[in-house]
Amino acid sequence: MGDLLFIDDIKPGMKSWTAIITVQEKLNVCSAPSTSTKWQKFIFVDSKGSKVQGVLFDYAIQKMGPKLKLYKKYRISNAEVRSAAERFQLDGLKLQWIISTKTIVEEIDEADSSVLPFHFDFTAYKDLPPYADMKYEIVDVIGIVIHVSSVIPVHKDSRSSLVQKFWLVNEEMNPILLSLWNEFTKNEGKSITELKDKYPVLICRRLNVVMYNGIALSTRNDSVILVNPPVREVNQLKHWAARNEKSFAGLLEDNMHAKQSPQLFHQSHQKIISIIDVVPTQKVSWVKAQVSFKHIIQKYYYMGCIKCHRMTAANFGTTFTCNHCNEKQQASPRYRFDVDLTDHTDTLTASVFGDLAESLLTFTALEAMNYHEENTELPLEKVHQELQSRMFIIQLKPAATRDGGGHQRYTIVYFFEDSSSEESANKSAHPDVHTISLGIGNTVPTNAAPENQVSSSKVRIRLDTKFDQSEDANDNTSKDE
Repeated sequence: MGDLLFIDDIKPGMKSWTAIITVQEKLNVCSAPSTSTKWQKFIFVDSKGSKVQGVLFDYAIQKMGPKLKLYKKYRISNAEVRSAAERFQLDGLKLQWIISTKTIVEEIDEADSSVLPFHFDFTAYKDLPPYADMKYEIVDVIGIVIHVSSVIPVHKDSRSSLVQKFWLVNEEMNPILLSLWNEFTKNEGKSITELKDKYPVLICRRLNVVMYNGIALSTRNDSVILVNPPVREVNQLKHWAARNEKSFAGLLEDNMHAKQSPQLFHQSHQKIISIIDVVPTQKVSWVKAQVSFKHIIQKYYYMGCIKCHRMTAANFGTTFTCNHCNEKQQASPRYRFDVDLTDHTDTLTASVFGDLAESLLTFTALEAMNYHEENTELPLEKVHQELQSRMFIIQLKPAATRDGGGHQRYTIVYFFEDSSSEESANKSAHPDVHTISLGIGNTVPTNAAPENQVSSSKVRIRLDTKFDQSEDANDNTSKDE
């Protein structure tokens, strides 16, 4: 069958060669909207650690794909060797072997099930922020699954997708959210779910870092999720997990995984900008500001699906079929209200949702609903007074404007109190040029002529009547876990 060669010795156009390889990665089948062609990629590695990309097309996926199993060793002969265009390269591998139905592929039986010598370069969780929302930047991470959520449908821009969320942790003890999309939920997601009580270890390759309640991870088409692969790093993490299992339970009981990530990942090198410099073209912004909502007339909650939190017209407690998650769920009140964020440069109005919103108040969303239905204002005098002396580090993202208006809306993704700040609240409340919000995104200086000054409580649109026209509750719609 040809000379036995290492991967690096096999060049395009060569004939009569054989190589012994191990399947390190097996990607999901992909296709492009503009063509009917399907393909499936692999990463093969030899005993020297050299790697090459393997590719199957169309019919070969059906016939040869099942033969090539993860972590198994094979003797491959006479595959077509091609140079890979840069946009098709995995991990910068410049050559690819085209595995067709004519290619000779023979599995090598090995009684030895020892640890495989695969090498990975993992990014520490604390080092993920610089990669956030950078489409072409990818990371590899390792983590133990400590919590598994159900698969839920997501509808956006007339497209339907499936997503399943997992919480990972490693020796850093900083939980991070991983979202598997579409085919990953059917394949790897199913395997992980079956092993959820055994704390499976994942090696995740080619993930995007996204801004979601701080920092989160998300799959791409070329991502790979390896579940309990037989490599040294996995064994080390499993041993560490066995010694720290009780700590995982504590993370879940304290709900730390829902609130810890953003603050932990807010590093000093992440620039805090002035409110006047916040622009909607920036996917996420960090500001330091005082929070107030004393003069905003609003009802503080909306009625949503208890599972996916999307807005509904169903009455409280009613069981209905949600148009977003397509399941029968109950309608439940959820916090949503607007706040003014003020620093020494400007004031900006943003919406805050769910647990984040509740942390500012001393009432539940259900209590807020009862006060509203009784046409009684929430007793928030103490809250307003305390906020005057507190400064917050706040993560913002621009929100869609759905009511046809020209005002740019913003959503608070996360905030935490700036306990180390020595800045006086009065400096933020009374800067040299203080501003009063006329609407979301519009301000006027208070040193303007008296006839141009208007009380914010009078100029603001009444949110209790305007709110139901908007679906901006969807800006923070993912289930709080």
